[in-house]
Amino acid sequence: MNQGFTKSVFGYPMTFDKRGDQYIVGIDELEIKEKSQSKGRAIRNVFDKIKEMIKLNIIEPKIEEAKFNNYDKMQVSIFKINQKLTNFGFSIIVEELDENDIKKLENICENIDLNYNYNIYEVEGIENKIIDIIMPYILNTEHRAFNMSSIIMNTDHISKFSHLIEQAYISLFRGEYISTVMVLIPVIEGVLLSLYGFDFLSGSKPKENQLLNRWAELQYNFNKSNNYNQFIIDEYIRAFIDIWENTVFTKHQLAEEKLYFNRNYITHLMGEGRFYSRNNAFKLINLIDLLAHVLYACSEKEHGLDIKDSDYKLRAFYYESLFNKQILNKVEYHILNGHENFKGYI
Repeated sequence: MNQGFTKSVFGYPMTFDKRGDQYIVGIDELEIKEKSQSKGRAIRNVFDKIKEMIKLNIIEPKIEEAKFNNYDKMQVSIFKINQKLTNFGFSIIVEELDENDIKKLENICENIDLNYNYNIYEVEGIENKIIDIIMPYILNTEHRAFNMSSIIMNTDHISKFSHLIEQAYISLFRGEYISTVMVLIPVIEGVLLSLYGFDFLSGSKPKENQLLNRWAELQYNFNKSNNYNQFIIDEYIRAFIDIWENTVFTKHQLAEEKLYFNRNYITHLMGEGRFYSRNNAFKLINLIDLLAHVLYACSEKEHGLDIKDSDYKLRAFYYESLFNKQILNKVEYHILNGHENFKGYI
């Protein structure tokens, strides 16, 4: 067993062992121990146990071993917020929100009961409250340009689809959420397939569980000088699995419109459900951010970006120009409203 492999959940270290063909993964302090022939599956089993525990009580993050460089209080709050936020398809991205935003999200999460069966209107109401806080980050043109130029275009697995993500960003700033959703659903799956090592010409397509097992096995790279906080990257890995598995890849039930936001339903256009809402487009932008930050933090490459870089500046200018011209899209929206089955973005 590789003794260098480490991973945590909310600051609690995981333990790893292998006996015969079984990987044994646990968290001693939470009395969790799971096993599987796949290390990634065993890790995901631990995540599943964590999710069950959260429904009973929010898990208080462990901070004594997590040296957060003067951000202890804020990052502990983030761990607690994400325990509820991921159930609605979103995750906090540490680099993008300030303390005031974190406090607002805390207030929202205090009123969320994970054991209550919210109807589709209540779910949308909660999503809208979350989006009111994170929208300035999602639609921050300079930040989108920076992420694209510095991380997405230069990080293995996601860089091969950077041109498609660029088009999704362009559609985002135009307010064309149908295009954003239709582009990013296959892109996210494509990134996971690339990470798995899938070759279209030489093998059968791996199943969803195999893709997520590989994602769960990703290891933070301690050797990089300009890296992220390990505990945060571990949370991004858990959050991505929780959102992808329980939101985007949940079994579709056509009687529930909230479940139209589903990979199979969208990919195969199984009906005219409103999977293309603004809220769902924002969820996919959030998932792309999780992919990009994790893949970079776990990769061997190191790269930075000069904010004076001409391509970055041009990209930011173009995004801003698109965003400022959204008023012209009122004509496009009027045209779309002429279609019987167009149900609106909001």
